[in-house]
Amino acid sequence: MKISVQIRELAVLLAIVVFFSVACDGGKIKTGAAADTASDGAGTKKVQQDWPLFRRDAQMQGVSKENLKAPLELVWEFHAEDEANKEEGAEVKKRKRAYPIKATAVIVDAMVYLGTEQSRFFCLDLKDGKKKWQYQSEGSITGPAAVIGDKVFFGCQYGFLYALDRETGEEKWRFETDDKIEGGVNVLQVKDSATGKLQTRLFFGSYDNHLYAVDAATGKLIWKYETDNYLVGTPSVVEGDEAAVIVGGCDGLLHVISAQSGKEIRNFDVGAYIPNSAGVRDGIAYVAHFGGEIGAYDVAAGEEVWKVTAGNGVELYASPAVSKDRVYVGGRDKLLRCLDRVSGKEMWRFATRKNVDSSTVVCDSALYVGGMDGRLYAVDPASGEELWSYEIGAKLTASPAISRGTLVISGEDGVVYAFREAE
Repeated sequence: MKISVQIRELAVLLAIVVFFSVACDGGKIKTGAAADTASDGAGTKKVQQDWPLFRRDAQMQGVSKENLKAPLELVWEFHAEDEANKEEGAEVKKRKRAYPIKATAVIVDAMVYLGTEQSRFFCLDLKDGKKKWQYQSEGSITGPAAVIGDKVFFGCQYGFLYALDRETGEEKWRFETDDKIEGGVNVLQVKDSATGKLQTRLFFGSYDNHLYAVDAATGKLIWKYETDNYLVGTPSVVEGDEAAVIVGGCDGLLHVISAQSGKEIRNFDVGAYIPNSAGVRDGIAYVAHFGGEIGAYDVAAGEEVWKVTAGNGVELYASPAVSKDRVYVGGRDKLLRCLDRVSGKEMWRFATRKNVDSSTVVCDSALYVGGMDGRLYAVDPASGEELWSYEIGAKLTASPAISRGTLVISGEDGVVYAFREAE
């Protein structure tokens, strides 16, 4: 089992490097997710990378190659509602409650992109949090965006998927579904069966029970796949003999869909609502759900590898983070769990004061996760001991995103927060 995992890990890593290194020219992909290095001023080389998708990579692993070391310090805040009102000439006044921000930020070329429940989508400068532009959507935005080439894509509660120019915020196209879009967007280049040419496809789910594939260049529908209930999470994408889109929903099934044809390859019955994204590594999909279980499933073989129970009635809303050796999952029992990736054995638990809906981000020296208790935590990946925490004071549903030495997370107080390593 361990030898098989190591071999597949090398193959998948090569595929990821190739996939994220493709340049964007006339619709080809350039997500910016490939790691780069830069000097810290003292001659030391540090890894820098973009965070273009919900969990950084198409397999939704939630792993950063930047080793952001705790403790961190707050370097800027962006008050979204105040900034939106300023631009519209409205009075900025103290409110009892601002519009929440539940969307996880994405970051490319030192620009931060995210939407709010006030139906605003923002582009911010990663350096200082200054607004570059904003866009008014039809409905509120709760899901993460995706930056691909020269466009940024996101969905809203009115069922529209938008494509904006990421430099100017100009709308390029919109695609309408029959119900709200709460999850994020994933991407893959697929050879078009009619023309034989590579086509950049976007994959996303809707509350109209469908998984969609649309052309990133034009917004035209390529195919849609119907499930038996809502689709809430961001799909995962894996390459192989047959590239596949992996998505779970309220029907209790983890669907494996052909990226080419939109037909179901297989499904796994997990028995409960899946509100999040599956993290995929070495062809194994790691899934947490509202039935209180965490499972590992071999996508190609169609077999369950292992399954563990977090606890009866424990709702697992956060997406699993999947590193080389471990799986990290937060739950609505106030716990962050660490499991051995091969066996599913629990290695440690970290207790917070309230539920953990935020999905964990993994660095070599620390795990970062937000809590519904209003704190951003840094946890030791090996021991589960707390390294550092910062009290924001508002619920944290969104997940952290890390790029160019900066961690960005948004709160339900309507504020975007940015942290860097303390001097």
